[in-house]
Amino acid sequence: MSSARSTPIYLIAWFLLFLLAPDSTRSFSPHVHGIIPMNKSRGPPTEGTVKRAARRSLCLSAATAARSSHQPPLKVAIIGAGAAGLVTARVLLRNGIQPIILEKDTDIGGVWNYQRDNSSTRPMYRGLRTNLPREIMAYREFPWGGDGVTRSFVTHGQVKDYLKRYTKEFDIENWIRFGCVVRHLQVLTDKASCVNSQWPKIRLEWEDFGKSGNNEEGICCRDDFDAVCVCNGHYTTPFVPEIPGLEQFFQGKIYHSIEYDDPSIFKDQIVLCIGGRASGSDLAREISMYAKKVYLSDTLCPDLSEQNGQPIEEGNVAWVPTTMAVNADSTIAFRKDCRDSPNVDCIMFCSGYDYHFPFINEESNVDLSALAGERRVMPLYEQLWHAKYPSLTFVGLQHSIVPFPFFELQAEALVSQLQNGDSTSDNWTLPPLDVRIQAAEVDAKGGGPNEVKRVQDTHFLGNFQWDACLKYSKFAGVYNKKLQKYIGTNKAIYDHASKTRKGLFPAGIDSYRSNSYVRDDEHESFQVNFIQEEIAIDV
Repeated sequence: MSSARSTPIYLIAWFLLFLLAPDSTRSFSPHVHGIIPMNKSRGPPTEGTVKRAARRSLCLSAATAARSSHQPPLKVAIIGAGAAGLVTARVLLRNGIQPIILEKDTDIGGVWNYQRDNSSTRPMYRGLRTNLPREIMAYREFPWGGDGVTRSFVTHGQVKDYLKRYTKEFDIENWIRFGCVVRHLQVLTDKASCVNSQWPKIRLEWEDFGKSGNNEEGICCRDDFDAVCVCNGHYTTPFVPEIPGLEQFFQGKIYHSIEYDDPSIFKDQIVLCIGGRASGSDLAREISMYAKKVYLSDTLCPDLSEQNGQPIEEGNVAWVPTTMAVNADSTIAFRKDCRDSPNVDCIMFCSGYDYHFPFINEESNVDLSALAGERRVMPLYEQLWHAKYPSLTFVGLQHSIVPFPFFELQAEALVSQLQNGDSTSDNWTLPPLDVRIQAAEVDAKGGGPNEVKRVQDTHFLGNFQWDACLKYSKFAGVYNKKLQKYIGTNKAIYDHASKTRKGLFPAGIDSYRSNSYVRDDEHESFQVNFIQEEIAIDV
């Protein structure tokens, strides 16, 4: 055996990769869509660097193979670098399409990008812990957790860290333009701008305030794209329901949950939280640790007639039905089966958010409706593609879902159409315009999948999300038995987590968050352990 030290195999792989790769794949050009070039490596490459470089080379080679020499590479813009935008970028890159990601903040994460100094204008708050296990929150391509010894329900900081690791693993940050606020979106319908009339190019105008976001005046930018993926989330525009007498008679303070961060400011106060879903229950629980009393107003509160109209109480939290009005003396009137009419110091609206696309405005030529209070975006085909212009897509509109893997399947579906277009291959392709328009109209008027049809439930899924996942996977051409088992395991864990919460007093003890899950995809099952003591979570 030779005593000489052998050259590490990954360095040999790196050298061969450099020699064999086309010139265009050896470095990133700063001129492609104005993308910031990748930082030059200092010193010998690490094994991780080589692996990521190999993936990049394969992706870019795929682009060369997918499009003939006379076809220019697709230009695709993504608005937003949150969970939806990141996975859309990853799927595009995996298929050889180089995106530009326009992100208004100075870091990735979107809703998970908690900023204490700006917490009153962002929905994330310091004490948030997920109500979904990390084992099903993770992207399919990038598993998380599953050790069975640490808690599956994680903090917002741990979710942000997961997204940072995902971004690094797949070299996504090199394609992000931070500090870029999109101001205007326009579909280019003139013949010179259209490959065909149903896939027109889209023009974006934005202001670039620099990566630090400190520039007082942004640089105005404009570019035309073959496709635009809207991934700007739906937790920025608070929705506050109209309550008779609120503005006229209420004498206390009014908040929306987007302003919430620190429960201690409610010390010794009487607080009314309106909205009993996840955020309302969690905020009521936190606030009750400091407040004198908390009323949680929830449409799902049982009829109180059988207990003489008195609220259902646990500790200093009172579960009450729908808030109907504010009386002339500033007291609160609940549904008629509740006889309690308290005088409260402040009202916290945990009533959700409206969809908002500020860059699609009166100056845009895009037919898109997202009216305040409706929580409905239309016209959309399969709640993903703009029905008339499929080069414009909206990732992540649905709610009451396991978001990250859902976004991943949507991204795979939309990318498959960018590659297939109007091809005559065996792969699924979008139907003709008239079919898309008709389907979008039916969907917009359908009131969602629940038996009780409401406009506000158009994008609600809940237990219907699994069929939607399978549908998108078939659109994308990625459906197989392994994926079906993966989705089945997600459903099994989701159902178990939901069952552990069912029947619990809202805002009560959340012991379910001490569970730790281990996936068993082969059997579409899982193992769950209850973790008695809080320990550091290995993210």
